[in-house]
Amino acid sequence: MAGCRGPVGGAARGRDCLADSLVPTAGKYYNYDSSGGPFSSTVMSDQCAGQWFLRASGLDQGEFQVFPRSHVLSALKTIFELNVMGFANGTMGAVNGMRPDGSLDTSSVQSSEAWVGVVYALAATMIQEVGVARRPLARAGGARGRA
Repeated sequence: MAGCRGPVGGAARGRDCLADSLVPTAGKYYNYDSSGGPFSSTVMSDQCAGQWFLRASGLDQGEFQVFPRSHVLSALKTIFELNVMGFANGTMGAVNGMRPDGSLDTSSVQSSEAWVGVVYALAATMIQEVGVARRPLARAGGARGRA
């Protein structure tokens, strides 16, 4: 991990750092961090933000691809199941942090909140990656009344 500090020299270097530190947990989602601490396996609702930025910029393929598509799709599915549907029955958008067992991450105030911008970014990522607008937007609508 020490070699990952400082400016990252291109997508290949980013892929190497990602592979060394944030591998998908049991193939389902990316760990919150690589510390191995009690909350490092928290499922964060914005864990695919980097992919969203890359794809929106047209830098998500070929030599620029950082995140394997199968990992992104698996992470989005896990986020939808735990952070969206597992939080207020899917009526309030995505909570920032859920534990792998489906319980709310209470390690910080921020992890137990749902942020409107993150919810809409997650919905946009789901639309980009899956191409299904109805389900993500319907669930993101739970955040609408809180903006």
